[in-house]
Amino acid sequence: MRSTKTIIGVLAASCVLALMVTGWATGAGDKTTATVGSGKASATKSVCGLGTGKKATGRPIKIGGIGMLIPGVDFTTIGKVAKAYFDCVNDNGGIHGRPVQYILYNEQLNPAQQAALARKLVESDKVVGVVGNTSFTECGTNWKYYKAKGFVVIGAGVQAECFGTPSIVEVNMGPRYSNIGAAQALVRAGAKSIVVASPSTIAAYADGGAIKVAQAAGIPGKSVPVTLPVTDANTIVQQLYQAAGPGGGIILDFTPDTAPALMKAAEAQGLIDKVKWGSSTPIANTFMAGQFGKWDGKLYINSEFGLLDPSQGPDTRLMLDVLKKYTKIDPQAFAQMGFMAGKFSTIALLNVKGPVTAKSYNASVRKLKNIKTDMICKPWYVGNALPYHIPNNWDITVDYKGGKVVLKEKCFAIAPVDKEVAQTRVWEKKFKLNTGK
Repeated sequence: MRSTKTIIGVLAASCVLALMVTGWATGAGDKTTATVGSGKASATKSVCGLGTGKKATGRPIKIGGIGMLIPGVDFTTIGKVAKAYFDCVNDNGGIHGRPVQYILYNEQLNPAQQAALARKLVESDKVVGVVGNTSFTECGTNWKYYKAKGFVVIGAGVQAECFGTPSIVEVNMGPRYSNIGAAQALVRAGAKSIVVASPSTIAAYADGGAIKVAQAAGIPGKSVPVTLPVTDANTIVQQLYQAAGPGGGIILDFTPDTAPALMKAAEAQGLIDKVKWGSSTPIANTFMAGQFGKWDGKLYINSEFGLLDPSQGPDTRLMLDVLKKYTKIDPQAFAQMGFMAGKFSTIALLNVKGPVTAKSYNASVRKLKNIKTDMICKPWYVGNALPYHIPNNWDITVDYKGGKVVLKEKCFAIAPVDKEVAQTRVWEKKFKLNTGK
């Protein structure tokens, strides 16, 4: 029979082993029990807010957002990921102890509804800031209201007013500038024409820059507006091919809700290799890459953001952890938009000295500049008193390969075919907005 000392020794060793396996032992450092986003921020590590690993318990700070949800387009993902980032902030000390309460409303491309929701957020919900807005038309509806109330919205834009007004600043460059980048890539690849297909609601604005790129290259350029939701993808794709001609370039400017039907139609008609295919940012995601292996090496997707790979950098790694912990959303460009909107607004919140109010928070937003992130090519900024904002104006070209999104062209400057882009770069240099200093 074993002695009592032997039994106690075996039990003690077993307990220590169990603690080590589960990561409960002091100094084990097992990441399975660490709070997502906790720790000390560094050049190689991103954290959520203060990174304390302790839940915020104070009086909530209200932040709001508006996302468009219509047949064929779901922009609410951006606000949902912004909320996920705020949830991570709340699990890491919040804003100096106060949690962020994020309120997200959906709109159905209705100006009256858009106006009512903006007023509800500001006047009834009493939010201190508006973050994560994304819509085909909400910027145009509400930018003057936001300006009158002293708000600066951080979101992801689509229409001209999202980039051409003082009260809105976006983390993305939107479809017009992304289409310009796609057109540049197609021209470099030898496309004999440029045909752009965007939702009819935004085509007049979204397609114009790419057509200017075609004109500058001395090749034909054409816009083909598409009514959503798509009901006859085969006819649309045939129309695009006829407009582009053999060896031409076609840019698909659609979200993952709509683009797959058009790409499947192109496959069925044997058109993948007959033209060069470009796209704006939204289909730069692993889910799409895994579904369209026949397109590997055949795409020129303009990506406003970095690769969805942990090796990209600390913000990308944290975003992937946040998505896994707080959402059921797959890694995608819309997730990058929501993550950055949440992160940048959190920086502004933490920079406020004294009480966090609508006035103090939005004043802090206006001071943001040289915000580094591995998700975009240049540091992000707002810039105090600028009449409009296009802080994201460099990007990359990506493609599909083996179920992944891979780099095709490194960071390049979006062609300044619009005078606003040229002026933006003058301001960046003059006010040192994205110099990293």
